[in-house]
Amino acid sequence: MGRGSEMRAEVPRPARHVVVTGASGGLGQACAVAFAAPGVCVGVHYGRNLAGARETARRVEDRGATAYLVEADFRVADAWRAVVDAIGEQSYPLDVLLLNAGLSLPKRIVNMSEEDWDTVLQVNYRSHVALLEACAVNLLRAGSHVLAVASLVGLRGEIGLSAYAASKGALIGLVQDAARRLGPRGICVNAILPGLLRTGITANMSDEQFAAAVGENALGHGSTCEEVARVAVFIATLQNVSGQVFALDSRLRL
Repeated sequence: MGRGSEMRAEVPRPARHVVVTGASGGLGQACAVAFAAPGVCVGVHYGRNLAGARETARRVEDRGATAYLVEADFRVADAWRAVVDAIGEQSYPLDVLLLNAGLSLPKRIVNMSEEDWDTVLQVNYRSHVALLEACAVNLLRAGSHVLAVASLVGLRGEIGLSAYAASKGALIGLVQDAARRLGPRGICVNAILPGLLRTGITANMSDEQFAAAVGENALGHGSTCEEVARVAVFIATLQNVSGQVFALDSRLRL
């Protein structure tokens, strides 16, 4: 092939400004730490767990990055505005917005109150919709990445997790819609399905229940927060992939 037909490898732009919602523990903390490196600024959002957020910030700074904390209880309708304000105060444009904050509130559907539904949808979905739309106005730029932490439950449902499943399914729909709308601007939007992890979301499960659920994996075991975080960092380097849903364990979708 001649020189004119040779494909030139694209060098991904390193992320300098990353924001992770729900970063006070579990997967959010692992992701914040995984993105941390010298020259990187990491926004650590938390709702109520200040001690956990401070620990995340400490671990981020131990890796040579800088960190800033953002308190915003997504149970409150307009709390997400504090995250937008904090992002706008930083020196760098936003390279990665990782939408991770969430709660499950496990109850059978007949026992779910309207308030229960509103709480789960507000935290898991509505706050992230509003945050993404606000950041898309002038904080995200060509080459920026949005990663949403969804769930396999959002695709196939689960007894006792109706509201959680509805919110995560809606989040997947948001990702695919946003990928179409923001694609012309060079902004990538993808979702990851991390699989069953031992985090606050699964704190209500006994060891026996957790082991049985993890046993659905073809490999006989699930993933880890650290492994999922490494994949998130990798996806955020891709410039030609958007609107995709990445399953990060070995369970079948159907």
